[in-house]
Amino acid sequence: MKRILCWLLLISLLGLPVAARSLFYDETEDTAVTATPLAATNYTMKVFQLKYINAEVLAKALTGVLAVGEGVSVNEKLNTIVVRASTSNLMNTSKIVAQLDQPPLQVQVEAKIIELKSGNGDATNPDSLGMSWKYTHPTNVNDYIQSTTTSTLTTAASSLGLYAQLISGNTAAYLQGLKKTVGYNLVAAPWITALNHEPAEILIGSKYGYSTAIISQTSTVQEVKYLEVGTKLKFTPHINEDGYIIMDVYPSISEGSVVGGLPQENTTETKNKVLVKDGQSIVIGGLSKTYNNEVELGVPILSSLPFIGMLFKSTQIIKEKRDLMVIITPHIVTPEFLTEMADKAQAMEDKTLKQAEEADIIR
Repeated sequence: MKRILCWLLLISLLGLPVAARSLFYDETEDTAVTATPLAATNYTMKVFQLKYINAEVLAKALTGVLAVGEGVSVNEKLNTIVVRASTSNLMNTSKIVAQLDQPPLQVQVEAKIIELKSGNGDATNPDSLGMSWKYTHPTNVNDYIQSTTTSTLTTAASSLGLYAQLISGNTAAYLQGLKKTVGYNLVAAPWITALNHEPAEILIGSKYGYSTAIISQTSTVQEVKYLEVGTKLKFTPHINEDGYIIMDVYPSISEGSVVGGLPQENTTETKNKVLVKDGQSIVIGGLSKTYNNEVELGVPILSSLPFIGMLFKSTQIIKEKRDLMVIITPHIVTPEFLTEMADKAQAMEDKTLKQAEEADIIR
């Protein structure tokens, strides 16, 4: 290093021309690494501290903009990029970075997972009493039925098939009409927020762990994986400039277990791509569960007698099908939407406090 400095000092004293170079000293090798001459090519370097966009993603985007001899380096830990370019091109690059490094749009999805009730059998139907004990007292069948139920689950697509459609009008009114016609149970009503073009998911169910072996040339490592079963909802939003949202939606329903260390799963799923307005609802149906209920039917008192009780009772498999329906309402997160949500939360809090105060007064 001292030799290099001496040579530079001697050359400057002699008045010899020197091309400007960028020198990087390597302490480990005790050598100077010379970069591309800056003065000869009029290159400039600039560091950009990014706020929102990923440095790797931006670097790939800038690769096609920079000319031959120019370049960009990435620091993933600091989420920064260093651009080396001509003075004129660096100004254009700065404008591109400012345009791309913007807060990402977000979509908040209101999901309602509901279970519709239907079935193809009824334990209280006189025609399904096994041994026809209805003849003993035809006035009230319920007087002669005692039932205990155990269920097994199978999953399949409904006879109508998997479907997705838009809801025109108010979602609450749609649900009210649905409740009057067939009835339903609200399984879950989660709110999920996702970045634009980024996937999000929610699982309502269980995770069963099982171990797998990863074998290499030197060792064997045990790794724990999980089988996810239940109702799962995956989606990816894509916001257009006109305020519409393209939704990639993947609802699924599954059941399974781990037997002998091996996962077993039965899944019904559907993939949908729909275009909706901000705040418009999508209903996805056709996912169904069929419960096989084992019902024990018998004559009271007589069916519980020892030894001869089995003569006065019978068992029957009653199938009950429950269709699952998923209603999704995406909202683009804007300042106006956040204000609306804050007002609703405040109104709900005020209502809760008022009900609590009224309850204290009554007491």
